Amino acid sequence: MLAQNENLAAQLRDLRVIHSFASTLLHFSDSIDDILWDLAQQAVAHIGLEDCVIYLLDEERGDLVQKAAFGPKNPDDREIANRIRLAVGQGIVGACAATGEAVLVDDTRLDPRYVLDDASRHSELSVPIWSDGRVIGVIDSEHSQPGFFTTWHVEMFRTLAAMTAGRLASARLEKKRLQLATSDHLTGLLNREAFFGRLEQIKSRGGAGIYLMLINVDRFSSLNEWVGHEWGDEILKTLAARLHSIFPGDTPVARLWGDEFALLVRADRDEAETLGRRVLNLVALPLRGGAIQGLRLSARAGMVELAGAQSAAETMVLGSIAMLEARGSGSAGLRIHDEHIASQRRRVQKLERDLERDLQTMSSGVVAWFQPIVGIGDRRIRGAEVLARWRHDDWGWVSPAEFVHVAEASGQVHVLGETVLRSALECLETWGDETRSLIFNINVSPLQIQSDRFVESLLSSLDRFNVMPEQIACEVTESALLADDRRTAKVFARLRERGVRLVLDDFGTGYASLDTLTRFPFSGVKIDRRFVENISASPRAQAIVRSVITLSSDLGLRCTAEGIETDEQLEVLAQLGCSLGQGWVFARAMPASEFGDLLRSGLRRAA
Repeated sequence: MLAQNENLAAQLRDLRVIHSFASTLLHFSDSIDDILWDLAQQAVAHIGLEDCVIYLLDEERGDLVQKAAFGPKNPDDREIANRIRLAVGQGIVGACAATGEAVLVDDTRLDPRYVLDDASRHSELSVPIWSDGRVIGVIDSEHSQPGFFTTWHVEMFRTLAAMTAGRLASARLEKKRLQLATSDHLTGLLNREAFFGRLEQIKSRGGAGIYLMLINVDRFSSLNEWVGHEWGDEILKTLAARLHSIFPGDTPVARLWGDEFALLVRADRDEAETLGRRVLNLVALPLRGGAIQGLRLSARAGMVELAGAQSAAETMVLGSIAMLEARGSGSAGLRIHDEHIASQRRRVQKLERDLERDLQTMSSGVVAWFQPIVGIGDRRIRGAEVLARWRHDDWGWVSPAEFVHVAEASGQVHVLGETVLRSALECLETWGDETRSLIFNINVSPLQIQSDRFVESLLSSLDRFNVMPEQIACEVTESALLADDRRTAKVFARLRERGVRLVLDDFGTGYASLDTLTRFPFSGVKIDRRFVENISASPRAQAIVRSVITLSSDLGLRCTAEGIETDEQLEVLAQLGCSLGQGWVFARAMPASEFGDLLRSGLRRAA
């Protein structure tokens, strides 16, 4: 009777342990390690056993690895002494994993499968952890007493294994969700948002001895068009794998967009320079496979130490400036931020602060200007490109190339775009019928296209100012097409469904290709000024422009030539059949008041 009562008391204790473990699982974080260590140390240990080791299947290697323990294998905290791996089928643990059945051995001395780990014991119980129809791990316990384990222990371990499996599945789903949210869909590297978050975390702790490195591949857009998008993607994946191969697994490595990569490395200045050279040499190794076999790439890199008073966004800007300087210097492709860039950094800091202030207060310093788009045949205004302009309190008019770059690096480009759009739409509402037949091109950043709020913000603004969607064309450059194709296509489709036009800027200069015009619903293209400036003297430029004009006509696209500055250029474009033009030969960009006067004057050609 005494033994029976003791047995019932032990079973009640075990049930309480299981109940406690089940309650704990409900409040766990999504850390797989936390779940397994709690199973070993808080659940199995309290059952009164001598030891326990939790094995988990290594998905990449296909074997079983010790992940948590209590007893002699666990000398301190979450440490496992002499961690071992077992092949599926090896030993009693491996047999359990291979068959998916519990294995109870009363005397290990009589079982040839027994694998000696830390010390010899006489009985062993292994129970599989099942998930989604397959074994993902094993709970294993040994005891010095022969015949120690009973069917009660088997059922108890099965219960713990089932509860653990459910929580592990949930944790893995959450881990996968986070990976999808933080990973670049093509390369598997961190995406821009996740990398910037890591940068901010490290920067908040000081960042001394850690360098940001930005890498941009030379002439990738042209190469991508030449070899095709699929092989272009293979190039990017190859570069991602190469970057991963020379840095520890916990090194933050990201694809920011297109062919621009970033990483954070711990190093002093000399080590940082050595690493930078190593990365560039790695990029330059010959490519393998199909259309890219034997090709060699080159790249430019900028580096900046995270130490200092600048914000994470400012650090990114400094890295970009260093990278641009490396591109222009011809100095072996690497530039590390130094005192030469310090004055630019201070300017960038002030520009970022003041731009944010003006955008938040809706200051009149940020406005829309207009450059007419004119019919080449009749010289009548057919629309305008809306351009962002910012008048700084201290420095006057700031170059758009400078403050737009600051806005993109600091995350303010969304508010900037909305502010300029609102300024333009206010003018269109005021002008009313004078602009009903005109089309206004709004420049859209690649970052805006990737934003969930972009489409709704644009459409709600059109409704607010009573502007017809058909009057607006979103003008995008090739860099917008280097981001997530699926998201870009979805955004473009929603805009076209509502009547908003799409115009491809800088057509013919790089990434943009015939395939681009078939994949996305563009209604117009713009011929880059680089072709226009040589069109009077260059037969090659004329041939390219003629091809674009013919293609546009065949596809029903509006074709606009940019950067027309002379009558000679205008005459050649007219002879080639280009319908629309934009440039100083007609008018420079102008404030809204001047453009309104130009509309009311009825002039066929601006002075």
